[in-house]
Amino acid sequence: MNLPWRRRNAENDDQPVASNRRQRATTNSTNNPAQPVLVSQEKRRQRIAILVGASLVLVILLIVGMGFYKEFVEPPRVMAGSIRGETFTMGDLVQRLRVRQGINRYEGGFVDLSVDPFQFLQDLLFVEIVRQAAPTLGLDANDELTDQALRGQFYPQIPEGQESDEEQLEKEFRNTYQGFLTQVRLSDEEYRDMIRDQILLLQLSGLLSSSIPDKPDQVEMEWIRIDFEVNVIPEEVKNRLNEEEFSDVAAEFFNPMEYGDQAGYVGWVPKGAFPDLDPHLFGDEDNEPLQPGQVSEPLYGGDATYILRVISSAEPRELTARMRVKLTKQLVHKWRGDQMERGSKEKWLKVNFDSDRYAWVAEQVRITAPRVDNKEEGEGQGGLP
Repeated sequence: MNLPWRRRNAENDDQPVASNRRQRATTNSTNNPAQPVLVSQEKRRQRIAILVGASLVLVILLIVGMGFYKEFVEPPRVMAGSIRGETFTMGDLVQRLRVRQGINRYEGGFVDLSVDPFQFLQDLLFVEIVRQAAPTLGLDANDELTDQALRGQFYPQIPEGQESDEEQLEKEFRNTYQGFLTQVRLSDEEYRDMIRDQILLLQLSGLLSSSIPDKPDQVEMEWIRIDFEVNVIPEEVKNRLNEEEFSDVAAEFFNPMEYGDQAGYVGWVPKGAFPDLDPHLFGDEDNEPLQPGQVSEPLYGGDATYILRVISSAEPRELTARMRVKLTKQLVHKWRGDQMERGSKEKWLKVNFDSDRYAWVAEQVRITAPRVDNKEEGEGQGGLP
């Protein structure tokens, strides 16, 4: 029966429905030739979108990876300095400063991030110079000397007249030493290496000290020492001496030091103990030495401004232990400076340390610094100025 709403041929009545649908689909495709092109374009747009998205993700990952590398991987491996091919990296410098932090927790003190990073690098380079020069100079930090130094530092002190048990003392020594290593986070061998370095430096000091005469020419003197931080005009201080006693003015600016008492009296000073003041105390091609009772103009002395007054002219005198130590320090400082200068000229000393690397080292050390209050932070453990 052919109903009016069934618009098909009677001969197709016997075909299945699915076949009819395929036929309609084929007919629609034939009647709309642009449809396959649209489908293809859509698929291509999807592939492009996926590719662009993947590329963006890859770029982001690369940026993050490069930032991580630049911040955490590369800096510790960057050379900070080297001596004849023996290289110290930024990581070595951070590690040494962290060791100093640990020792400070044990002994007291602080790491001053405004000066210590560069100073520690200079010290590392200098110690390596001494280490490499040790065989030539006859220096040797052997195991026996290292053991003696360790025992001198950590072995229990026995009160006079008190009996001691050697076995108990040895046990206390080992416990104290191991506790120290745990607190500063060092191995026994690492700390022994540091002790060996100190022994070599002491031996170098002894070697240079042997050249100091027992009775060098010395000048008896007193001074007014004005710290650079003091907000005064040195010329005005000098003018006050026209009306005030030298000792009274010196006492006003007194700062407890190894040299000079509260009245400004320093004593007998050999040439070389205070190199910046030598031209005025002993004279040179451009300066006449100060005469007894004569007061100098304000003079730059390296660490402060000085006004000198000579009490007695130069004469040979027995060297005091304090002035021998001062002369020895100056000789070591000069030897160090000469070696650094020579290394730079001959290209076997290299330093690769700028403000950015300085800031990175300071930040890494600050991360592991012990917590301090605001006052302590201002004194050294805080940030860079």
